Amino acid sequence: MYKGKSSAIERVFDNLRKNNQKAFIPFITCGFPTLGGFFSLFEALDKNGADIIEIGIPFSDPLADGPVIQTTSKIALENGINTDIVFNSIIKIRKSSDTPIAIMTYFNTIYHYGTGRFLKKAKRAGVNGLIIPDLPLEEFTSYRSYFNRVNIDNIMFASLTSSKERLSAIAREGKGFIYCVSVKGVTGIRNSISPEVIDFLKNLKEITNLPLALGFGLSNREQINQIKGYCDGVIIGSKILSLILEADSFSKGIKEVENFTSNVSNLLKS
Repeated sequence: MYKGKSSAIERVFDNLRKNNQKAFIPFITCGFPTLGGFFSLFEALDKNGADIIEIGIPFSDPLADGPVIQTTSKIALENGINTDIVFNSIIKIRKSSDTPIAIMTYFNTIYHYGTGRFLKKAKRAGVNGLIIPDLPLEEFTSYRSYFNRVNIDNIMFASLTSSKERLSAIAREGKGFIYCVSVKGVTGIRNSISPEVIDFLKNLKEITNLPLALGFGLSNREQINQIKGYCDGVIIGSKILSLILEADSFSKGIKEVENFTSNVSNLLKS
């Protein structure tokens, strides 16, 4: 089913599949709203049912991200967050949590840091997966050996516009899970799921046994109920971060995140 020994991320999906349950994968930006606030957010997600947590390295020109994540990225950069601080933060998290972590970053960050150096540091910090929106399949093959050396899952994107041949190639190269993009556009909160998303997931299931996690725009119970029978997990970022951005205080925002996370997790486990 998988290539070689299964990873921590793959084991999460394997265990959930045995119970016909789905993974909840929240996204947060490292350093938002502050570095201390980020640690509190991670803990809130970790204790309220998150199965895998996606951490964003803030970037000055996040092309795949909508306004909410762009805002959190800007705030994190203004807080002085850089790649080394992200790695050190994960090292700190690993003292109390073994929940799989996937880093989301742009290839520009990795390239300027040094690809080999970045992946080695990520591995030492306790990173399990890497999501790179702007590293297309064709270019990834040049860096495959770096991933193989550190055994970090390369989580690849599959979009509604991809051909069957391209989806097959993505499934062959990807590891951990396939990040299925539910919209033609950037991240952000949306109110409905297009029927073509269901067909897209059905077709992808025929191509690969890798878990499918759907992201970009998921924010409510109706959407989750609509798609949870067709995928293996859901990724939610903008909705969670907006709860912090729009709250009267951080403590109130955290409470809302805890409630939201717990509700989504229960929905995906029922």
